Amino acid sequence: MMKRVFCLLFLLASMMLSYAQKAEAVKLYQEGRRYEKGKGVEENREKAASLYQKAAEMGLDSAQCALGSCYEYGKGVNIDINKAVEWYRKAAAQNYNRGMVEMGVCYYEGKGVPQNYERAKELIEQVLKKNPKHKGANIYLQRVKKRLEEQHRLQTAMAANVDKGIPVAESYDMNTFAVIIGNEEYAEDAAVPYAENDAKIFKEYVQRTFGVPENQINYITNAGLNKIRTSVRWLAKAMEVTGGKGKAIFYYAGHGIPNEANQSSCLLPVDGVSGDVESAYPLSRLYQELGNIPAQQIMVFLDASFSGAKREGGMLTSARGVAVKAKSVTPKGNLVVFTASQDDETAFAYKSQQHGMFTYYLLKKLQETKGETTLGALSDYLTTEVKRQAFEENNKTQTPTVIPSQALTSNWQTMKLR
Repeated sequence: MMKRVFCLLFLLASMMLSYAQKAEAVKLYQEGRRYEKGKGVEENREKAASLYQKAAEMGLDSAQCALGSCYEYGKGVNIDINKAVEWYRKAAAQNYNRGMVEMGVCYYEGKGVPQNYERAKELIEQVLKKNPKHKGANIYLQRVKKRLEEQHRLQTAMAANVDKGIPVAESYDMNTFAVIIGNEEYAEDAAVPYAENDAKIFKEYVQRTFGVPENQINYITNAGLNKIRTSVRWLAKAMEVTGGKGKAIFYYAGHGIPNEANQSSCLLPVDGVSGDVESAYPLSRLYQELGNIPAQQIMVFLDASFSGAKREGGMLTSARGVAVKAKSVTPKGNLVVFTASQDDETAFAYKSQQHGMFTYYLLKKLQETKGETTLGALSDYLTTEVKRQAFEENNKTQTPTVIPSQALTSNWQTMKLR
């Protein structure tokens, strides 16, 4: 019994002491206000700051804010934004309105803390829940919301950069294999701007968005004729492993050339010469070999011109001065081919994005849909966006084209990439 009485007396004494301390802190704070404003006494900011310090150390939230203001603006003390934030934070921790607003402003302006508009908004909204008419809080809430909207627009614009924000699949695809070739540096002909970057980022999408393991991707930069040949054979062997249930992807960025003798089209290896079709790899051979592969689906993407034109405009030095209209070759088997342009057009570069224009919009569609797009939707998107952008940038047409095999003519549009 005596123990309970003792505990109760101790609690009452503590409460009285706490009350007395608070009363003393309030008295010190009010005296500090008089010295700061010069009310009834001669203005003395050093004295005011000293009184605020004592009251703040006793835990009085209003004094903590006042002392924070002294350190922020150099009123009676040297400016020290870190100490200002320290005292504002202590007042905010006690749910003191002014302390939360001041901390919100610090986060908004990045004073003494990393700039964080979300945290600023959170603190200011807490004040407005208790006091919806708080003038300062309402003013800063509008400013914070405006900055957040600007930040969102900027982040959205950055997300449009297809090299970043690449979607990630939730599982691996063990039945898809890919050959990805980026031919940029040619021994005898002009370079193909950004072709290596095209191949590199397309590989990232195949690996991350489609979930294809890296050991199922044959990635080659600056492939010679033999490399192209062996890569096609590698893809054929990979499909045999899947027992005809696999999917194959063949991607090429680089020069294409026409065979002016018969108007057929060829891929140009980096060790080939644009004026010598014997050094090139005919599309008819590519389609023949891929079409013979037993596979559920084979997708081909060709970011190349087959008219003798260079990606940046103009013609290859060994080509004629005018574009050649190469004949389209119809693929066979379960093959669907996407080409960057029609036979007599140029497949342009998209300089500001450092990609081929066709590849940029291909990747953008994959980014926007997380790879979940039908071939029909992809075709419509590429045709619309590439035609528009090519005309705006070059005042010329570039029309991506889809060529399905006869076996897939009726249903290729509903097929998906993954």
